[in-house]
Amino acid sequence: MTRARVARVALGHPGVSGIMVGIDHIPAIVTREGTPDDFDRYFEEGFRNLSAESRHLRFFTAVRELPEDVKTRLRNVDGWNHAAIIAFDAAARDDDHPEGRPVGVARWIGREAGPPELSVTIIDDYQGQGVGTRLMDALLALARKRGVRRIIADMLRENTGMRHLCNRYNATVQPSGDPVVVRYRIDV
Repeated sequence: MTRARVARVALGHPGVSGIMVGIDHIPAIVTREGTPDDFDRYFEEGFRNLSAESRHLRFFTAVRELPEDVKTRLRNVDGWNHAAIIAFDAAARDDDHPEGRPVGVARWIGREAGPPELSVTIIDDYQGQGVGTRLMDALLALARKRGVRRIIADMLRENTGMRHLCNRYNATVQPSGDPVVVRYRIDV
């Protein structure tokens, strides 16, 4: 099936909020809002597709498996205090992945305590191909719709991919209180 055909099929799928048809190496990406059920369906597979370096950059340690309390926190998507946008490669649809291969997630957590914290995770094979931008666009659109005015993102200083992504959205650097962590504020 061609990417253009996949794009037309994906647009008709319930819950599809956007699509970017790829050219050459860039996949056809479909995004939608995540649910608690998505964690159980997709998380373990996605986590296995992160290199030790990617896990280190995302979780500040190259953990092989996340502690149960972290899994519980990531699973508790309610669309208000904790929202998630999932990206799928629609060109990689199969019986196990009717929406396509899950390739990334962007989320905010902790809205009740002030500006929520942003995180973006993209499996290694899809990094540097525009998936982060697609996820951020969808997450920030959802944030505006839900009345979120700003989001913060803490990351390791060495996480140049995430820093570059935040800079695309005119983020401002804030004090983090930790010499190895940089905090960005994105006004929605």
